[in-house]
Amino acid sequence: MVFLFAHPPQLSSIRDLLARCGLPHDDLNPDNVVHFLTCRTEGMLAGATGMEIFGEEAVLRPPAVEPDMRGRGIGSLLLVRIERFAAMGGARRFYAPSGLNDEYLLPRGYRRAEGKEIPEVLRRHAVFGGDGGSRLPALTKDLVATKMPAAKKAGLASEGQ
Repeated sequence: MVFLFAHPPQLSSIRDLLARCGLPHDDLNPDNVVHFLTCRTEGMLAGATGMEIFGEEAVLRPPAVEPDMRGRGIGSLLLVRIERFAAMGGARRFYAPSGLNDEYLLPRGYRRAEGKEIPEVLRRHAVFGGDGGSRLPALTKDLVATKMPAAKKAGLASEGQ
């Protein structure tokens, strides 16, 4: 398995994957697709998850995994990595749309957030309806910045961070 951030030429394949998984995808464009972490295995796109950081809050685009690739831990590996990247980018909380992914995210430390608990800038995001309304439920999780194991091994992360 290889994990890499997406590039604009991958936009259509990521959109197609999200559509097959029943996840929001209409708002994806060449500018925001670069915030998607992808997993490739056997030369094929196996999964993807995305984030957009707004100060200390961030929107999580829950992991989407090809149906025939599920059960291999791809979604969990994507989620752990995107949480770390968001935290290292300054985010302290992740918010994800509630619904389809609740059974997956709740056991992984996410909790339900309602209405005004969701920052207005995030309520205006397309995954929450885009109108700034407070009627859409969300899941949230506090993030903690931790060193990336590869960075630690390579000596790129300084001690005490």
